[in-house]
Amino acid sequence: MIAGVAQRLAAVHEARQPRPQRPPRRKLGELFRTIPAHYLLVAVALLLALPQTNVIAGVGGSLTPGRLAAAVCLIWWVVARVAGGMGMRTGLNPVRATLLIGSLVLLGAHALALGLGAPDEILGGADRAWMLYALCVGAALLACDGLSGLGAMRALLGAMVLAASASAFAACAHFTAKIDLRPLTLLPGMEAQGLATMDLGRGGLERALGFANHPIELAALCACAVPLALYLTRFARYRVLWWTCVIVLIAGIVVSISRTGLVGLAMIAVLLLPRMGIVRWLLGGTVVAVFGSLGLVAAPKVFTVLSQTVAGSTNDYSVWSRLADYEYVGERLAERPFSGQGFGTYLAPPQPFLDNQYLLTAVESGVPGLLVLVALLVVPAVSMRAAWIRVGRNGDPELRDAAWALGCALAVAIMCFATFDALAFPQFQGMTFLLIGCAGAVAAWERA
Repeated sequence: MIAGVAQRLAAVHEARQPRPQRPPRRKLGELFRTIPAHYLLVAVALLLALPQTNVIAGVGGSLTPGRLAAAVCLIWWVVARVAGGMGMRTGLNPVRATLLIGSLVLLGAHALALGLGAPDEILGGADRAWMLYALCVGAALLACDGLSGLGAMRALLGAMVLAASASAFAACAHFTAKIDLRPLTLLPGMEAQGLATMDLGRGGLERALGFANHPIELAALCACAVPLALYLTRFARYRVLWWTCVIVLIAGIVVSISRTGLVGLAMIAVLLLPRMGIVRWLLGGTVVAVFGSLGLVAAPKVFTVLSQTVAGSTNDYSVWSRLADYEYVGERLAERPFSGQGFGTYLAPPQPFLDNQYLLTAVESGVPGLLVLVALLVVPAVSMRAAWIRVGRNGDPELRDAAWALGCALAVAIMCFATFDALAFPQFQGMTFLLIGCAGAVAAWERA
């Protein structure tokens, strides 16, 4: 009886207490403003890991999940700039200015080329090239203005490293065990487009391409991702994971049997000297030499082919064919120096394979387009070097190391653009523009 009275008294007491009111529902616009931009950028980076020949079925063309996410990035940035707010930075930024002014210059050169006349048969790829370029610029602008801090930067760079590492792991699995992981990436609602016919043989070995469209694209991706992974080994959690990614990325370069990847590794080794200091650099070089010797014993055939690939560059047809392209490019550039034949209109064959993005851009967009391409790569790289110097050893060590990693990756990308038509390979194109956008974010933080 006493227990029943106590329960009734407790119920009366609770009834007298005011009930907590539910918070009002936020409008869709307010909810949209609270979503961090790097969530979408991380999705774009991870979707780049999928083979870009896997397209969404039923829509026609070459729409991939990564390109769909990049389209949302472009819309997000445009809406934020027009409506204001949404956490976007609006101050002066050299990287953003280069992206916007360069795009206008490219558009003007393309309009001039169309005005001077262009055959209909070469205009088919222009629309697709402009679409891919616009999507990449949208992702770069969102990264430049939307990354909220170094935590968001770590998340995005981690996604880029994991994407490149997944492709490198698939290449290693195919090279060593002949296991093809590409069919496993074909998700429901998607269909696979065929790859172009290519000769993968070199020195009696079959070059691996992982989830990329060509072994040289895999090598360039891995080389650009190594500095990012080294940055994460120092400042991100799960350092064992990132050290594993470094090893897998280097292995991906090895199994691609590409001079581009090897030159990229050599550049990274040189650029590590100011970051590590001479003592740690020599110690790290010793460790790498020991593991390289063990690899030489375990797989002598691979290292023999790699050494022949580097030593035989002077006699390699692919190298001489690249040098022979300069005469053709000079003739085409003399015909239309200020417009080119039109952005995205280069067809090989019947036009010769240039295997050099700078030369290809000069033919397509003339001298203005070539200057824009150089500016798109050099301005963020120089900004990262300036940020690394200005932050100094007494500043934020993570911001300084992030500037080094992005500057190093962009330096490797600048080299890679001279060894193959980089903008024709969607994975490397997307990664390059994400690097440009991240460099813009670091430049803004350093200036602040």
